[in-house]
Amino acid sequence: MSREVPALGVDEGLVRATLQRNSQRNTVSVSEPLPQSQPSETADALASEADGHADVFEQAVRLHARTKVALIRKLLTQLDTNQIQAVLEYGLREIGDRHRRGVSSTSANHHTRLLLKKDYSYQERGLDQPTQYYVYLRRRKPKLDRYIGALFYIPEGCTLSYFLDAEGRIIFNSPHNVFQLRDYSNPAIVQVVRLICLEPPPPDYTFTKQQEDVPEIRLHLEYLDPLTHQSIARQAYFFPACMHEGGRLDRYRWEVSTVTPTLEPSEPLQHPVKPPVQPLVSNPQPFENESAVLDGMSDTDYSPLISPIKPEQPLNRSEQTASSPIRQVLELPAKPLTFCLCRREDADTILKRMRLWVSWSEKAMPQSRWEITQSGEVYTLINAHFKRQILKFSRDRASITLENSLPVLVKWFHDLSLAVSQAQNQRQYSAAQLKLAHSLFVDMSLPQKDPLVVLQKLFGVEFSKH
Repeated sequence: MSREVPALGVDEGLVRATLQRNSQRNTVSVSEPLPQSQPSETADALASEADGHADVFEQAVRLHARTKVALIRKLLTQLDTNQIQAVLEYGLREIGDRHRRGVSSTSANHHTRLLLKKDYSYQERGLDQPTQYYVYLRRRKPKLDRYIGALFYIPEGCTLSYFLDAEGRIIFNSPHNVFQLRDYSNPAIVQVVRLICLEPPPPDYTFTKQQEDVPEIRLHLEYLDPLTHQSIARQAYFFPACMHEGGRLDRYRWEVSTVTPTLEPSEPLQHPVKPPVQPLVSNPQPFENESAVLDGMSDTDYSPLISPIKPEQPLNRSEQTASSPIRQVLELPAKPLTFCLCRREDADTILKRMRLWVSWSEKAMPQSRWEITQSGEVYTLINAHFKRQILKFSRDRASITLENSLPVLVKWFHDLSLAVSQAQNQRQYSAAQLKLAHSLFVDMSLPQKDPLVVLQKLFGVEFSKH
């Protein structure tokens, strides 16, 4: 089965299921013509019909916009000519009213839109639900997808429920949006969060192939009391920086699992008020103080804390590196870690794979290409643009030395494999290379914690610590 992630489209299965369900019990009859009466009487009759089937109409409202269009087109085939004419006239009046009010669809004005794609590797792991979801931006004209980052990694799998609202935000539906975060290094530290929405970049934002800027995308969430699941505070973080090492939702720090909330949200999150970008308190707490409060709370520490603070201001890449509060959960010791090949005869495989990565980088990301330098029997893979060593292979000792922390190593190979997987000219890679690149992209999207496992994924051979 293909592991390629399909683009979001019309959910025909959902349409069919909705039609079947409605036809069985809660459907407005379309076989009978509308009563020939005055407009006000007709409007009152339709309002009464809507009230009688509120649950069905609520489901329809929450459908994706294109799914709504597909449903309407399907229903139109079951109406007679007069009924279709009445629908058309109503649509024209609505369009005219919007023009007079100067109202238009916000999402239609965006040059890009957000979409989620499942990580289909869960099927190979024997799971019933995806372990993570990838966030993409889709450029409308000409069509082009750009990978942004990944949401939580849930080992047992989780099916998110969400929809795209009129302002282009991905809204997460309860109760499938509540998660528990437990600190790997200190299990006593537990947080419960409810995902609210992903806010897209400004309407005028667009991108081109291989563009490397950081679009302003915010993840809005709510912190909950871990016992009562009552709201404590709301916050907005820049995505995907919040999921990176040192971020507030660091995928290397938190072990994530699903939670069934004991209380419903205090307000319907299916149609939330747009999350604020200004502080809701007169004297908001500094960013560092709020971090200490949220990160250091134990079960007994939870109480109504603070109102949301002002979201972080966008940073460029150099500023993010310099000013972000780095939490080195898996920081390597001063002396780089070295691992040995289990079989010395695999040395040729190591060199072959290193040369393949150099070739990939030259084709897929020439602005940040890699190269190999040799000193005797020692081969060093470096990023030629940043002049940083990635890893070092000693052929005579049959060993590999990691020159950076594991998250940094994983991030580099994630970016390389992603660039190959999304390359415009796929013909410059063999089928085996594309399969390897996609496999590495999936594996490097996960929060890897064991260097031996990462090395085995990268080279396809076994390593040992000694």
